[in-house]
This record gives sequence, structure tokens and C-alpha cells, in this order.
Amino acid sequence: MNAQKHTSQAYTYSIRIKGSGDAYWQDWLGEIQIISQDNNETILIGQFMDQPALRGFLDHLWNHNITVLSVQKINQKHP
Repeated sequence: MNAQKHTSQAYTYSIRIKGSGDAYWQDWLGEIQIISQDNNETILIGQFMDQPALRGFLDHLWNHNITVLSVQKINQKHP
């Protein structure tokens, strides 16, 4: 899965998922930052151009049977 390119029109999101990320995930998720937590959860930080791009990424997680616990926009569009 290729993350959206960093552009001046991207929003940054924090996506909390069940399970712990590993090296395979980094290859699969591309530019998405992976932050493993001690409670068997992982936080994914990534930039998406718009809601359809975010939805496509969430669908990709769903298709791989990954449980999404929360999605939060952590800033406005990058200047």
C-alpha cells in the first residue's frame, strides 16, 4: 500500500489499530509512520489528500482484517 505523497494539500491523521506492527508493516504501509504501543495496539500516522484517500486506506486495513480502533485528524491541511 502506497501512502499518499506529502503535499501542501494533505491532512495528517492518527489511526489506532489493534495488534503490533512489525518490519513487514513498514514495507506494506510505505510512508505511514508506525508507532507500536505496549498494550498490543499500534498508532499509524499518515497524510491523506482528502476523505476518499483516507477511506481507501481504511478499506485497505479492513481488507487485511486489521481492527481500526480510532481515527483522528491531528491537524489541518499543511500550508
